[in-house]
Amino acid sequence: MTDCRYLIKRVIKIIIAVLQLILLFL
Repeated sequence: MTDCRYLIKRVIKIIIAVLQLILLFL
């Protein structure tokens, strides 16, 4: 079984990075 917590943390980091890029271009 894959570690769900690890995957969730990784997805959250990606989302945060995308949000930061969007804020830079606003």
